[in-house]
Formats: sequence, structure tokens, C-alpha cells
Amino acid sequence: MVDPKRPTGTSEQSGPTPPKPSRSIEAAARARWIARACGILGTGASLTVLAGWWFDVPAMRRLIPGQPPMVILTALGTLLLGAALLLSARREGAGASRRAGRFLAGAAAAIALAGGLPYALPGSFRLDDWVQRLVFGPLAPSSGMALASAACILGAASGLILQDARSRRLRHLGSVVALLGLVVAAVGGLGYAYALGAFHQGGPFSRMALVTALILGTLSLGVLLNRPNRPWVTTALGGGEAGALTWHLLPAVVVVPLVLGLAQLHAVRAGLLEVGTGTALLVIVLVLWLAALTTRLARNVDRRAETERQLRDTLQVMNETLERLVTERTLELSEAQDALLQAQKMEAIGQLTGGVAHDFNNLLTIIRSSIDFLRRPNLPEERRARYMDAISDTVGRAAKLTAQLLAFARRQALRPEVFDAGERLSRVVAMLDSLTGVRIRIVTEMPDSPCFVRADASQFETALVNLAVNARDAMSGEGTLTIALTCNQPKPPIRGHSGSPNHFVLVTVTDTGSGIPKERLTQIFEPFFTTKEVGKGTGLGLSQVVGFAKQSGGDVDVSSVVGRGSAFTLYLPQAEAGAGVEKAASEPEGELWEQGDQCILVVEDNVEIGAFCTQILHDLGYGTVLTQTAEAALAEIEAVPFRFDVVFSDVVMPGMGGIELAKRLGELHPEMPVVLTSGYSHVLAQEGAHGFEFVRKPYSAEQVGKVLRAATARKPKVCAAPADA
Repeated sequence: MVDPKRPTGTSEQSGPTPPKPSRSIEAAARARWIARACGILGTGASLTVLAGWWFDVPAMRRLIPGQPPMVILTALGTLLLGAALLLSARREGAGASRRAGRFLAGAAAAIALAGGLPYALPGSFRLDDWVQRLVFGPLAPSSGMALASAACILGAASGLILQDARSRRLRHLGSVVALLGLVVAAVGGLGYAYALGAFHQGGPFSRMALVTALILGTLSLGVLLNRPNRPWVTTALGGGEAGALTWHLLPAVVVVPLVLGLAQLHAVRAGLLEVGTGTALLVIVLVLWLAALTTRLARNVDRRAETERQLRDTLQVMNETLERLVTERTLELSEAQDALLQAQKMEAIGQLTGGVAHDFNNLLTIIRSSIDFLRRPNLPEERRARYMDAISDTVGRAAKLTAQLLAFARRQALRPEVFDAGERLSRVVAMLDSLTGVRIRIVTEMPDSPCFVRADASQFETALVNLAVNARDAMSGEGTLTIALTCNQPKPPIRGHSGSPNHFVLVTVTDTGSGIPKERLTQIFEPFFTTKEVGKGTGLGLSQVVGFAKQSGGDVDVSSVVGRGSAFTLYLPQAEAGAGVEKAASEPEGELWEQGDQCILVVEDNVEIGAFCTQILHDLGYGTVLTQTAEAALAEIEAVPFRFDVVFSDVVMPGMGGIELAKRLGELHPEMPVVLTSGYSHVLAQEGAHGFEFVRKPYSAEQVGKVLRAATARKPKVCAAPADA
């Protein structure tokens, strides 16, 4: 298959183009090559000179026709120096070669010191003459190893020995003495080029041969370039940031003045120019040449600055483009994430709505069918009673379903109180045998001391029952159910929620059932999620547990091993004994009213519910007054303060709500009981009933009557005291 990104006509075997090496790497490679070449030239020239002395070939001794020869001792020194350079110029890792190179460099330095000894101690032993006699014959008068030759060999050998020293100062010292050797050799060579004897001779037998100057200059240059990792080497050979500029300027700065000086000297000696005129012309040409170099350097700087400016502009444009692309991409990702969250939210709402609609339609089907049967004439009393019971049971199931939904959403109205969790747990365990069956063994683990919690006691018991039923179904009706209660435990992080170091009461329900797969552990608390068969579970049991725990300030954790069972741990905040317990109200003074005189003020904004409620109260033997707003209820009470025994008010109403009405009555008439009722209120879910009696809708006549009798028994209406006679 043809790659659309591959250019047309390229070979399939052609790989990616290797990256071009940097200038620093190229300069280092060039320096190593030059150092090895200098070592080869120096060694070869030295061997040629020695062979010329051994075989008595004058041309080989001189190498340069018409010039004096190199003495044998100097040739031995340069031979050792060249061999040392070749060994030292090998790649890193050749430790033995480097040690051998340093040894040979030390031998060359010893030869240089011995050859220069007669200059320091006149009349002392001359090693150069002794060596010359061994090979060829005595030295000619005014000949021998020149002082400049000895200095060059000593400097280059010292540079080789010190170039790998651990001390940075010693390495720098080696470079300096090698550079001095190069300068001395260059001066000696220039003395021959300019015909200036003072540059290469002075004193007895101190004349440096031209071939010696060239060989020692070459070897000294090789020593300087032998370690290309030094910054100045890289710069001089065209590496680094200023390498290209240096590579072009150095030849012009060094070579051109030397050539011009040589031309001026020859012109003066040939009589073509006067000395003054020649010097003036040399100065003028050098000034013009330096001016041209300065101009070129300035142009290069300007070009570099312009290139940098263009690069900055290009980089700024690229940054702006990148920022724009990042902003656009971030916006697209944010919109995509919002769309995904919205889709997930709609999916969750759809699942929840579908489950609620399914269960409520089933319940409404029972109610609708029962009502249709009840409308038939001549229906037997037995069947009529059966249909009435079916309607009553179905309403109870619907109320339980809404309560479970509110519990999952943490919107149910709780009645928190402080109670002993162990005592409540014992009550629930006592009734679990009939719920779980005889084939399930129930084991309880209780602490020695009481464990007090502040929560809704009925919801706590419902949560325990739901956990037990879930464990029973997981064990298929047979196994061991363990319920353990512990106190004074911190709450660890659960499902990404942070933990708490405060004390919690833990109720752990462990079963020996089939376990829960890991991928389903995050779904089991979702409403209407169930793994049971159709008709054997609503999927709201665990939703009620986690909703109750969250609304009470706790949480539910689960751990499971497939094939071994599961453990659900309910965390509830621990409370002190007796904390938050309301004190019993004191008995009011005065004479009690008869029960038959009790009147209930009903506050309900829904006309149909209000009429139905007053009918229930009439059937229970109470007198009623119905108002549709809290403001109208206050007006009725203020008109006749002792007329009403209890205020039975809805919570959610236009204008003033039921809780605000109850608080107002607590300030104006603290002796008047208030009972609240609601199907759902976010105020109740968040703040509770504020200590007032509460009846959850839908309610029955029995529930309303029980609450009203309790309210009037605790706070009976007080008659006005009779006036004194």
C-alpha cells in the first residue's frame, strides 16, 4: 500500500534522512584529523632525517635544499614527540596508548633538557655531540641542538603530558607551554622567510634549521588540537556560535599581514622602495585591510541581527498561532465535554425516569383496575374488600418507592435523633430470621460499650434491612450473614471522596455469596440497577442506603471477591450519649379542654387535598377550619387565639411557607402545637423539620389521627383562667 505522505519516486528502502551533525561535532572531528596528520608528518620527517644521517644522504638530512640539516639529537626528540602525539590522538578509551604516549613525551622532554643544558651551564657535557659521534661523526663548529629547538620540544612534550591532568590549571598550563612552542617555531620559520637571522639564531651553535622549525611547528599545532573538547579549539576550527566567523577571519588576520610584510621587505631589499615608503605603504594597506575586515564583521553582525529579528518574528507568529490553536482546541474539548456530560446526564435521567415510570405504571394499573371493579354494581362485599385492600397496599408501595427515590437523591426529610446503634441493630437482627430464611445463619459482632449515632432511626433500620435483603439474594438463600458494629473509627477515602479523621460508627454487613465483579462496583448504587431477575428487585435498596448515609454525613463502602462474597460498610458520624436529645415540654398551667371540643386549623394551598384532609379530620371527630395561605391562617388565629388546638399545615405554599408559619406561631403562641406535612421539600431535606411534628405525604387517616392525638396530648390547649370574684 502506497503511503500518501511519501514523495513520488522515492525508494521503499530509503529511510529517514539522518540529522546533520552540528558545527561543534564537525570542528572536533576536524581537530582530531589535523592532530593525527601533524603526528604522521612529524614522525615521517624525523625518520627521514635519521635515515639520511645513517645512510649518509645529505638531501634526506636537509629535506629542504640549500638549508642546514637537523642534528641527530633533535631528530630523535621530534621522532619521540611525533610518536607520542600519534598514540595520544587515539579515541577515548585507549588508556594504555595514552600512557605510552605520555612516556614517550617524557623521553622527548628529557632529550630537550639535556640538549639545552650547555646553554645554562657552558662547558658541560654535550649530549647532542655525543649522539652525533655515535651515528655519524663529530658536530661541525657552531652546530648542535639550538636553544629554540630545545624550548619547542620541551613545550610540546609538556603539553602532551599535562593535557589529561585532573587539575584544570595544569591542563591550561600544558596548553600555554605548547602554544609557546608553536610561537617559537613560527618565529624561527619567519626568520628564514624574512631573512632575519635574529629570529632563529643567537650565540654559539644555536641556529635552528628551517626543517626543524617546520617540524616542531607542525607537532606543536598537533598537540594543541589533540584535545578538541577545549572551547578555543572548537571556535578556531569553525565550531560553536562564532565558529564560522572565526574560520573566515583567522586566515585573513594572520596570513595577509605576514604576506604583506614579506613583500615589503623584499621590495626594500631590492631597492624598489625606500624603507620609510615601504613601511608607510604597509601600514596603509594593513589599515585598509583591517577596515575591510571590520566592515565585513559589521555586515555579518547586521545580518545576524536581522536573522535573529526574523526568527523572533516568526517565533512570535508561531506562538500566537499555537496559542490560538490551543485556545480553539480547549474550547472544542470543553464543548465536547459539556456535551458528553449533558448526554450522560440525560441518559441517567432517562434511566431514572424510565424506572420510575415503569414501577408507577405497574402500581397505577393495580389502582385503576381495582377502581373499575369497585364501580361495578352488585359487587360482592368480599371482592370489594379485596379491591380496597389492593388499592391501600399499592398506595403504600408507591409511597415507599418515592421515599426510596428521595433517599437516593438525599432529599428525604429526616428526623435525626441520638440513639444507640447496637440496640437498634439488635432489634433489626431479631426480625431478620423471618426475612432471610432458616438456611442463612446470622452472626452478630457487638462492642462492649454503646455506640451512639445521630441519624434518623427508622431510616437506619430500613438501611440495615436493605443490606440484609441484598446479602440474602446474593447468597441465594443459603450461607452466613455477619453483621459487625464498631465505634471510634475514622472514615477513609471512598470512591474518590475525601476521608475524615473524626469518629464514625461502622456497621459492616458481610455475606458469603457470589460476589460482585469489579466493573460493576461503581454501578450497584445507581437507582434501578439490579442483577436480579425481572420482578425480584427494584434496584432501589442500595440507593436508599447510600442516600441515607450521605444525607446523614456518612458514606457506604463496599469490597467484594467474586466467588467468596461481599462486605458493605455503613459509616455514620458518632455522637455523644444524650447529645441533641430534646427535653420534654413542661405541662401548661390551667384547665384542660374536653377532647370533643378540639378544632384543627388546616393550611393547604391545594383545594382537593384540603377538602380531603378536612373530611378525614371530620371522620376522626375533629372540628376544622381550612385556609389556603399561611397569612390567612395567622389572621384566623389572631381573630380567636384560643379557638384552635393544633395547626396542620403544608410546607410548600405560595408566599409564607409552612416552616416559617410554624416559627412565627412559636413566637406568638408557643403553647399551640404545629404539625407539618409535605410530599417533598428541599428545605426539609436540607434543614429538617426544625423540631416540629411531620407527616409525610401520602398519609392515611390513621397516621394523621395518631400524630394529632400525640400533639394534643403533649401540648393541650389551655383555657383562659376564670376571673377572681
